[in-house]
Amino acid sequence: MVRPAVAEDGALLAQWLEDAYGAGYSPTLDRDGPPQPNDLWWVQSEKDVAVVEVNRRPAGLVVVDRHAGRWLIEELLMPGAGEAAGRAQDALVERLGAHLTAAFRRGRQSALLLRAAETNAFALTVGRRLGAAFANALVVYRHQGPRRPSARPPEGYQVRRAEPADARAVGRLAREVLPGGEHAGNVERLLGMREGRAFVALRNGVLVGFAAVELRPGRGDWVVGVREGHRRRGVGRALAHAAIGLLAGRPAPPYAAAWALDPTAGAFLRALCFGVERTFLYLERDL
Repeated sequence: MVRPAVAEDGALLAQWLEDAYGAGYSPTLDRDGPPQPNDLWWVQSEKDVAVVEVNRRPAGLVVVDRHAGRWLIEELLMPGAGEAAGRAQDALVERLGAHLTAAFRRGRQSALLLRAAETNAFALTVGRRLGAAFANALVVYRHQGPRRPSARPPEGYQVRRAEPADARAVGRLAREVLPGGEHAGNVERLLGMREGRAFVALRNGVLVGFAAVELRPGRGDWVVGVREGHRRRGVGRALAHAAIGLLAGRPAPPYAAAWALDPTAGAFLRALCFGVERTFLYLERDL
């Protein structure tokens, strides 16, 4: 049986997430560190959090994000499935796959999209049984270099802290250079927030790149963008090192995420001394 999660489930669900990710980056919570029960209710305000019961006992959790009309199964964890015998596990895989398929069809979705860490054997088995195909992978990187790296901008370029007057120009550049406009809408808004920090790169007084950082408890997001004609010269590296330096005082090293089908982003992160922490596979099946 799949039922909505309630407040009394919080401690158990948080423990399952901690067991799965070991205080590492969780894409569902979008932050590092051990999860707390109240984290699940922050998620539940935006997503559907459900408990899977087996023999009337909680055995797993499902989190479905319905943002922007495209549904995604963000988490499918079944710690209790390990106690079941082979046939019982097979039956659970079949029943849960059928439940998810029916739910997505009721939601008039054209496809079922499932995300699973490469270590999540149960979710990957559900995806395989459903005939879901690989769509992409989110690779999570963790910084393994010096806590306060530094890189001089290339000759002819200047890197400095952004000022309030830069916000509109940085927003325009973000919409120009970030793939598909991803994060672009947030960058300009971030510069007006107390948690927001940014650096800009200029050549002859013209804005050619930026790095934006959002500082929150348990989370430090950062993004770098450089205009096409100024890439592969060290501008992005100088901006990224400036951003990483802002995160140096945090207990956990900075992390970053990149799509596996974007090899340029992965190569850039490895050059910045980021190593792979975990990979999340995206599996898709047409309905």
